[in-house]
Amino acid sequence: MNKLIKKIACAVMAFTLIAGVFTGCKAKTAVTTAELPGFTSVKDPSGNLPAKGTVGDMAYTILEKEQYGCYNKSRGYYIDQLEQLDSPYFIVITSGTQTATGADVKITDFGMQGSTLVIVVEETKASGEKYKGLDCPCAVLEVDHLSADLLIVSTTGDQFNLIEM
Repeated sequence: MNKLIKKIACAVMAFTLIAGVFTGCKAKTAVTTAELPGFTSVKDPSGNLPAKGTVGDMAYTILEKEQYGCYNKSRGYYIDQLEQLDSPYFIVITSGTQTATGADVKITDFGMQGSTLVIVVEETKASGEKYKGLDCPCAVLEVDHLSADLLIVSTTGDQFNLIEM
């Protein structure tokens, strides 16, 4: 029980820091991972986000949108896995259903903060023409196993919630 309370408290504190909701701070327009105490980014020294590598004790690959079909209509994230032995996990972050062109979501940074995997994504709102059909923009991070808690936030500080499948 104490571990659960500690994890919840840590997640709340991390989100509070990200959102900039603490006394004496102005409202923020963007999240910077420098605001997360103990955060270790996977970005290389020049600031680039490698498409493959390790984060914590997990091997990861950032998948291209064409490599993974995203069909969830809700904004949030879910974890998917193939029904095969030793299948990787897919952390799917979606902006929800869009009916106009131009909407997108992409991973801009991620890394570890203690035992929590923090993923920061940038959402682009639809600005194009309306079209028939629906689009469900998503970003997908493939990991070989899950050994960490997850915190997924947008660059504006909005937290993504787990979508029950």
